[in-house]
Amino acid sequence: MSNDQALTAPEREVLEAANDPILQQMLAEERVEATSMDSALLWRILGYLRPHAWLAAAAVGAATLEALLLTLPPWVVGLAVDRLQGAAEPTGVGGWLTALATRLGALLPVENPASALFVAFGLLVGGLWSVRWGLGAASMYGVQMLGQRVIHDLRVDVYRHIMSMDLGYFHANPVGRLVNRATFDVQSLAELFTDAVAEGMRDVLFVLVLMAVMVSLDAPLGLLLIGAFPILAVCAELYRRLGRPALRSMSAVQSRMNGWMAENLAGMRDNQLYRRRARRRAEFRALTQAHQAAVTRVIQAWGFVRPGMMITSGVATTLVLWIGSGRVEAGTLTLGILLTFLQYTSKLWVPVRNLTEKFNLIQTSLTSAERIADVLDATTKMKSASSANAALQVQRGEVRFENVSFRYEGTSRDVLHSISFSAAPGTTLALVGDTGAGKSTVAHLLSRFYDTTEGRVLVDGHDVREYSLQKLRAGIALVPQDVVIFAGTLRENITLGAEVPDERLTECLKAVCAGDLLSQLPGGLDHELEESGRTLSQGQRQLLAFARALVANPPVLLLDEATANVDTQTEVKIQQALQELTKGRTAIVIAHRLSTIRDADQILVLRHGEVIERGDHASLLSQDGEYARLYRTHLRSQTGSVGG
Repeated sequence: MSNDQALTAPEREVLEAANDPILQQMLAEERVEATSMDSALLWRILGYLRPHAWLAAAAVGAATLEALLLTLPPWVVGLAVDRLQGAAEPTGVGGWLTALATRLGALLPVENPASALFVAFGLLVGGLWSVRWGLGAASMYGVQMLGQRVIHDLRVDVYRHIMSMDLGYFHANPVGRLVNRATFDVQSLAELFTDAVAEGMRDVLFVLVLMAVMVSLDAPLGLLLIGAFPILAVCAELYRRLGRPALRSMSAVQSRMNGWMAENLAGMRDNQLYRRRARRRAEFRALTQAHQAAVTRVIQAWGFVRPGMMITSGVATTLVLWIGSGRVEAGTLTLGILLTFLQYTSKLWVPVRNLTEKFNLIQTSLTSAERIADVLDATTKMKSASSANAALQVQRGEVRFENVSFRYEGTSRDVLHSISFSAAPGTTLALVGDTGAGKSTVAHLLSRFYDTTEGRVLVDGHDVREYSLQKLRAGIALVPQDVVIFAGTLRENITLGAEVPDERLTECLKAVCAGDLLSQLPGGLDHELEESGRTLSQGQRQLLAFARALVANPPVLLLDEATANVDTQTEVKIQQALQELTKGRTAIVIAHRLSTIRDADQILVLRHGEVIERGDHASLLSQDGEYARLYRTHLRSQTGSVGG
């Protein structure tokens, strides 16, 4: 979407309202237009009915019987009129209904036979409506339950698929977009199943049954009403063409609003501290105006199409009355059948109108289905190779990089360029260098969040691609700079769902100098931590991350600037924890504070993706090169912070 020529009218309107360059990018990235027809898209979503086929069959069966019963009361009324006027006895179903009413009238304690027959027809209509209500309740319950189960399965599939994607996918897709897919878009499909499908299936069946009954009663009048359906189909297609682009724009704005809201709520402290509240309010107001512009486009499309549908239904009803009354006068049609047709005509437009009004919901749902299909069709670049050995596990922890080069997708510059190194089992390897030197990329390649562009990464002498992803990552623990704390108990945040005895958890917490947490937090291991661990200090978060790694007990440990954001006192405690954590493990330490890696067995100095120096702390200082410069800079910053 590099120029205005590529923008649709709804997209231009929302961009003018929002004046947000990120929204413009998201409109380009989110222009997901299904390559298949809407019917194929619906069939794909309806494929989720297969595991619940018995419930679907029961719901459809009840809805079909309900649709059949809905056609009978008007027919019975018409039969009663013809019977009372002395018309000829009907045949088929009409004859059977008349005979049933006649027998019922004979059983009633009414002296006048005509009155008894009239009451009998009334009782028959009441009985039909009572059975229809029971079937309607059963079919509605069944379809609602079916819809909820289908949406549960779909929601789980979407989340499972997102969880299976590689890091590159998350870099390319903002959080707001993925949250929108897993919540708003799935909920939109939930409304499709529980509202449009629940009522729509009954309405469609009623229309189909009613059309068959009308043609069987009187073919000319029946075909006259059926002839209005192509016009209604044209109206529906017009709405699809006019409304779908606006619905797509609305979904993109919704994704942007979700991401904007999450970002600014997380940064509320800075917004208040730097007095940005007025600016943020203006930005959010612009986004809501953009959303309103897209919604207005949808309303305009519906406002244009709906009158056409109403005019079509009105003209068809008028024609039935005009032609039917003429045929009654000519004696080719009974008054009862005309009365039945007039009732059918009024009843026919109720489900048709319901279906057309549901068309708005269906279009919204299809727009969401396009986006959900886009998520489910995305394939991860990181998956276990077909040739991977499922029994292969990381045991010793030997790590080796052989002439490894790497560049991120969509870029032309190598982040790493032909680097080679090895770390023997149980040793500590440190990576240092300026920001952007490629240190964290080494950790990502070792964990196989990405694959190398050239060269090989080996663990225990095996290429990481020979391992299944699950077994490879089971042998590696990562302690990041920014530790994620989940809402839940302290125990759950350490084990992350694994079954670990409390005694082991307590030992690990004490081993990494986090034993004080058990006494400081009420409830100990059962203490409920708030979202993002707001009540924990940065140092406490880091110690919890160490406890996680120690509980996992992996042969390989990755420390990605784990001491970068802690105070000096906490750093001393973390240094003690590191001694315990790295004992007997291969540790690769990405260091910001060089004082933490003095005892490393090997230190690699990276610059622009290349290893420019290697050795231990003492030998690198004696070279008086890049490492020595970095170390002197670190000492000056430490002295300055102490002096301050």
